[in-house]
Amino acid sequence: MTRRSTIGALFVIATAIIQGVCPSRAFIDKPPLSFHRQHGGMPQPSSTQLFVGEGDVQNDADNQTSKPVLVVGATGKVGQRVVKQLIAKDQPVLAMVRNETKAIELFGDSANQSPILELVVVDLGNYENHSEAIEDAISRCDSIISVSGSFRLSKLTDFLPWRLFNPDVSSWADRSHPYFANFKAQAFMIDLAKEHGAKRFVRLTGLSTSFSAFSFVPVIFSTLLSMTSRYHESCEQYLINSDVPYVILRPGGLADHDRSVETTWLQADPVGSCPSPGRVPRSDVAALAIEACVDGAIPKERSMTLGVRAVGEIKPKPQGVKEDGFPTARECIQNAASSALVLEQKQDAEDFVPKPYGVATALFVYSFLALTLKLFSMLVSWIL
Repeated sequence: MTRRSTIGALFVIATAIIQGVCPSRAFIDKPPLSFHRQHGGMPQPSSTQLFVGEGDVQNDADNQTSKPVLVVGATGKVGQRVVKQLIAKDQPVLAMVRNETKAIELFGDSANQSPILELVVVDLGNYENHSEAIEDAISRCDSIISVSGSFRLSKLTDFLPWRLFNPDVSSWADRSHPYFANFKAQAFMIDLAKEHGAKRFVRLTGLSTSFSAFSFVPVIFSTLLSMTSRYHESCEQYLINSDVPYVILRPGGLADHDRSVETTWLQADPVGSCPSPGRVPRSDVAALAIEACVDGAIPKERSMTLGVRAVGEIKPKPQGVKEDGFPTARECIQNAASSALVLEQKQDAEDFVPKPYGVATALFVYSFLALTLKLFSMLVSWIL
């Protein structure tokens, strides 16, 4: 046998051995995960397939035991962090968004990661027109994280007395008013969460909700942003009275930068408030929301309202001391859930009286208008 034929025979034998040990089409890596977008109804996502041998296919969706988490307001600065952190935990996500184009720009890269990310395109300002899509999304989820909000600058006609003192603006306000997205749409989703047996509803409001209606920050927010504090409070109270297990997060000033665990810890106060300005990174607020509903840090029957801030060295100046908080969101949530103060919140809710946001705003606005008219008349008199 010549050298060439010997080498050829050895090559054939080696190939046969390799094929016997490693069948063809034995793929190790998963193909890219699909990224689905729905308007209105939400069909089940197509599954990702993993080839493990010749003709042997496993459905990756079958290995996923947890239901998706519904993130409402997923393209906001907090919402997008919630989505990305959930994806990093291999948690299925339904992202409810108003702007589909923005969502694709934000999460396009996430489409190639595990798990599957779905978009539900809904305008909460016109939630009645999307009721079927909203109900379908909530029915598929055990947990809802609602970090959506409406931004609308006040108009002069908003301060007419018969409008200012009436919380129901449905007869005259446009659909960008926070009455619709911050209260009515949230109440609609809370009712659906109760109907479909949701295990947890997490709602993000703001630290100003814990202050008196006559405090500086709520007055400014109400004056400039269409009484937004009033509708955050209304949403909170609706959720508290719904019997749906909930966590309400009230952060102060939100920051884009992340904190250093060496110098800054996180505080979640079960009294529902904390000292102003209560600055806290958005990434930490997102982590708290996730811990509150996904990772089992809270007993399922426990509900609570938390004032949230960072403590220690945080820009632009320190607030509190680091030892007042905890290094991780999980420790914060667990500590708050074990506090006796949480049990007192339900009792306090029974004695709830809406804060007089209309009166506080009227005193400020009408006094300002009176002063402005007085100065204007003095100026005219001086000129003439």
